[in-house]
Amino acid sequence: MRFKYKNLLLGLLVVIGIGVGSLYLNKINQEAHASQNALEASYQNHFFSLIENIESLDVLLGKILASNSSEQDIITFATVWSTAEVARNNLDSLPIGMENMMRSNQYLAQLGDYSYSLAQKIASKQEITESEWQKLRQLQQENRKVHNELRELLGLMQKEQIKLGSLVNQKEIELTPASKKMLDGFGKLDERLQDEVPTLTYDGPFSDHVVNRAPRGLSGQVINEDKAENIALEFAQKMDRKTKYTAKTTGLTKGRIISYSVTLKSEDRGQSDLVFEISRKGGHVVLMMDVGERGRDKKVDVEQASQKAEQFVKKLGLGEFLPTGHLVEGNELLVNFALVQDNVIIYPDMIQVIVSLDNGNIVAYDANKYLLSHTSRKLPEPKIIEAEAREKVNEKLKIEEVRLALIPLGNLEEQLTYEVKGKINGDTYYVYINAENGFQEKILLVVETPQGTRSI
Repeated sequence: MRFKYKNLLLGLLVVIGIGVGSLYLNKINQEAHASQNALEASYQNHFFSLIENIESLDVLLGKILASNSSEQDIITFATVWSTAEVARNNLDSLPIGMENMMRSNQYLAQLGDYSYSLAQKIASKQEITESEWQKLRQLQQENRKVHNELRELLGLMQKEQIKLGSLVNQKEIELTPASKKMLDGFGKLDERLQDEVPTLTYDGPFSDHVVNRAPRGLSGQVINEDKAENIALEFAQKMDRKTKYTAKTTGLTKGRIISYSVTLKSEDRGQSDLVFEISRKGGHVVLMMDVGERGRDKKVDVEQASQKAEQFVKKLGLGEFLPTGHLVEGNELLVNFALVQDNVIIYPDMIQVIVSLDNGNIVAYDANKYLLSHTSRKLPEPKIIEAEAREKVNEKLKIEEVRLALIPLGNLEEQLTYEVKGKINGDTYYVYINAENGFQEKILLVVETPQGTRSI
């Protein structure tokens, strides 16, 4: 009898041991899954930023080729340089291997340095030669091809729901057909740049000219992991998700804004995880992404999704914001918002919100630009009146609206301007006139596409 009970006890201990082991393994798997989600969110953020910056380079190069102002060209060339450097950092952060994108990286570095060398040439009262102008035209055409190819890869990623993390250190035999097609797409882009980009001869590089300003919007004390998790949970409540979440800090991301990576796991298996970056200083939400699979049915129209984004931004309590443009990417709507202070649009303080057109959920939020730029500002009084600003724009521009706006300059300074909106030959332009001296600071062209409108 004693032997029987002994065997029964041993069996019970084995069962208990298996149960404890299973719980431990389940916990390990959950933590690994959370870390993978956070990493995937970071990869996607860099990919979206890369596409945005390549598009900006296309527009900037086009403005230089159409310009007749040496002073403005200096500013634009410097902006090309800084934008190319940011795009290169985005590219370096993608999980596709430097050996696959070496020429692309070199192209962006050379484009930036070449533009900076031309800015210095103009500043020293030298003429840009016809050969140099021709190279700029070639670079613009090449950049446009790169932008189109990246857009195609984005479409493939969204259609096939490819996770960029699946491209990391994978042997070809281990890749899915869709992932292999995407990786091959990056490789073909790099090979084409090797053959088609013109050889650039210039004085450079100029990497020592970057001024990395510390983030200005990080107010408050340094927080711990528990506080970061509570902030993420409170933020999720503003998103109107009908579920409860458990929070887990999965790491610390470094960069210009040091942040905790926090994953919220839903108790409802029908809801996807949310990944956050919460700034260590002040506990500000820097980034939020819903890492679940997206639906493919468009049940919510653009107007409804825009209203959802506006309602969400009001709940954040950051102040008054104005939507300044939107873009439809796949089955999602991205809306840009700029802060408004004393009836002046504060363009340096921008946030982005992405809404699913499948269910109207807020699926992404990005406050990087806002947190890098936001500060307590005492806005100056304009020294010229609106009527004088109207006289400074091209006489062919049919003016529709004029309002005050604070805009960022290439040297990290800010300038109060009159934003003059108008049309020429059916195209909409925004012309920014310095409110102190009447100087034309910037021109933006509104690009109308099936995906939406953007001012670039």
